[in-house]
Amino acid sequence: MTYDMILAKGAKMNYASAMQSVLRLDETIYPAILASEQTTRYCMVNVLVFGVLHAVFSLSFSDALMIDAQMTESIPFISKSIFVLIGIAVAFFMHLGGGLFLWVFSRGVGGNTAFLPVYFNLGISFIGLWPLAPFLAAAQAGYSGGGTSVLLGLTAGYGLAVIFFGTKSASGLSLTRMSIAMGLAIIFVASFLYLWV
Repeated sequence: MTYDMILAKGAKMNYASAMQSVLRLDETIYPAILASEQTTRYCMVNVLVFGVLHAVFSLSFSDALMIDAQMTESIPFISKSIFVLIGIAVAFFMHLGGGLFLWVFSRGVGGNTAFLPVYFNLGISFIGLWPLAPFLAAAQAGYSGGGTSVLLGLTAGYGLAVIFFGTKSASGLSLTRMSIAMGLAIIFVASFLYLWV
């Protein structure tokens, strides 16, 4: 795709059409978003919405747990608001940490040396994690079952696929090298989580 075609594609898109392309795993949309000068906005919106979704679903499952435990008092509104704000902060920290890991490993296998393209494309790719939020919150609240586990796995896999193509676009790696970088990042993060939990 030539630069003029990217500029034309970027001029015609809005948030909804750009995110549809991201969700369709179209890695050519990322340069078009950059050309339209919407990269930062789309990145921040997608990470923010993921943080809100996860926090709200976590709160809804905590209410259900409180009812199961026969607690009479509900969580006060101000506490719920603080919980949502903390959820947003955690989403941004997760975004930064994930961006650093993906940048290090994609750079290690010969990718683009710039950090910000990987960081912003990861943030834009967070729209692929939105369907994961309710199932992740349910699993964290202790709701286990075949259906929840299957849906958690499917939505996590789809989210990783969206992130894969966003990072591939930013790093300029081939499919094989990007698979290696993504695999290393997943192993590294899973090892940290195993040690932490």
